[in-house]
Amino acid sequence: MKKRKFLCIVLSFHMLFCMGGCVQAPRETETKARFCPENDIITYEPVDFDKTVITIGTYAPCNSDPVELAIEAQFPDVDIVVLEQASIPDIQTHVRQPAVQRELEDIIFTGYLQDMEVSDSIFYDLSAEDFTSLYNQSVLNNMSSGGSLYQLPINSSIQGIFYNKSLFESYGWEIPETIDAFYKLCDEISAQGIRPFVPCFKYSPDGVGLGFSNRAIFSTMDKREQYELFCSGQASCKGLLEPYFEVHKTLYDRGIVVDDDFSSSLTRNRHALYEGKIAMLPEQLTMFSLYEDEQPECEIGFIGYPTDTPGERWMQMMQGRSIALSKASMEDPDKKQTLLDILAFLSTNEGQAALLEVFSGLSSVKSAQANLREEYWDVQNCIENGQIFFAGRIGNDQHNPTLKAYLDGKLTLEQVLDQTDAMMKESYADREPKEPVGTAAEEFTVLETSAFIADAMRFATGAEIALIPHRTYYTGNLAKFYEGDVTMMYPFYLRGLGAGDYLTTYEITGADLKKLMEHPIINGEEINALYAFSGLKMEYAPWRAWDKNVIKLTLEDGSEIEDGKRYTVAAWPTSIDESYLTSALNVHSELGSNIDLVTSAVKQAGTISPAKDHRLTLRWD
Repeated sequence: MKKRKFLCIVLSFHMLFCMGGCVQAPRETETKARFCPENDIITYEPVDFDKTVITIGTYAPCNSDPVELAIEAQFPDVDIVVLEQASIPDIQTHVRQPAVQRELEDIIFTGYLQDMEVSDSIFYDLSAEDFTSLYNQSVLNNMSSGGSLYQLPINSSIQGIFYNKSLFESYGWEIPETIDAFYKLCDEISAQGIRPFVPCFKYSPDGVGLGFSNRAIFSTMDKREQYELFCSGQASCKGLLEPYFEVHKTLYDRGIVVDDDFSSSLTRNRHALYEGKIAMLPEQLTMFSLYEDEQPECEIGFIGYPTDTPGERWMQMMQGRSIALSKASMEDPDKKQTLLDILAFLSTNEGQAALLEVFSGLSSVKSAQANLREEYWDVQNCIENGQIFFAGRIGNDQHNPTLKAYLDGKLTLEQVLDQTDAMMKESYADREPKEPVGTAAEEFTVLETSAFIADAMRFATGAEIALIPHRTYYTGNLAKFYEGDVTMMYPFYLRGLGAGDYLTTYEITGADLKKLMEHPIINGEEINALYAFSGLKMEYAPWRAWDKNVIKLTLEDGSEIEDGKRYTVAAWPTSIDESYLTSALNVHSELGSNIDLVTSAVKQAGTISPAKDHRLTLRWD
């Protein structure tokens, strides 16, 4: 009897064990299928399927390694997989699509979403979690609505002026104490053949104008209130923004700001600052994380905007990046507690230190605010002296040509104020949905989309081969087509290109073509990434060592690539390192930007589908 009872117990445990194994096997299979598909490369880093796999979506450019390492050190049974989504400029619009919501990452790094209805549909409500008490309540109050809190602040972003500290020291230049001293310093720097102060007005000029004119614009409570109403299209900018436009006119008339600054590349400007070709660069404090990642030879510093008062400099503070948890992921009982534990850890001083290595700025965790970095000495001065101002963004892309017309004398001050009022009101008016440019018969993967772009590049230029980096921030594709109407074209914007960088046909030898496919070099640094292609056939192992990814490479018909032969290759400037190029044959300015190219290709096709021509075989070993 006892033996029978013992046997029953053993069999019961065996059945439970087998049942557990049966439950676990489909989950592991599903995870492997997600990260090892036959038609996409989700990540170039191997995934540890023996651990709990947690994804982080980064909707802003960053080097997320410090956070990944910190979380994995704190939670040894977790494997963090970072999925870069930096091609999405407006997540609030992007996530309205059901297809996007279905594939949202577990943890999301993004800008603050003001639309609570959208947040409620995709994010988990954190208001009841104990670790929220670690944050400044005033910040949480600003981010919550109706008792719900869907995001926690990562950093407060500061707008100021970066300067090449090494360059300043070599020439004996002093940090300007007043606005007049700033203008004088710019003249001295220009005399050395160096651009003194180079803003990137390609995206927005408001940070510079508000920085130099903040005292005049925000001097009274009435003016601050007027500014807030103006930013929401409810008040005029007359009697308020005159100093803003006048300081821009001074910068332009003195030759400090030039026409090219309205179309320049912020990436190139940053590297020019490192190289000593630019002395000062207005930008957000978050640029420190890129500086530390790129590790240039120079030192850089960060200061506020000078005023008429000697020694007084001001900085603009704005809500920076935020962190959120996917609502769908929190419905997974195997992930929920792990995700809450990770967020609790990131809310400690240790977690905040890791986050602020990724997104430079100021923490909103009360215990971490006292530990400002040494490089932030002027930030500390401005905070302690109350020389911080808050301001919303002025307008949109229409603001740049309006400002430029004023600087060129084509608009009077009165006219530019009128047009700016009209622009703000229009930006808040109801707009009709954009007309689709075509239809996707089915959903593409990102890699299938990259291949579609490569085909469009090759067809448009007549080149034998076309190449575009896949899932890379600089000059690479991170976008995809969703099934149905194709309307969202903004994700096809290529980062790191200037206004004059057009699709180009190059000549490359077969030997160099083979080498560059195994050793991509972007901005002078070899990266671990695949060139999506047209005109070739390849077997590729994404998770092997960097110099062993390419298993087999031929022309698309299977014939060998001849080392000594020259092939024509279509690519975007800087996406192929110059060391691989024999010559540039033709610049296709008539094709416009990558957005223009992809839009034209979709329109021409009408209905698009993934190629599925087996040009690329992925080996997951």
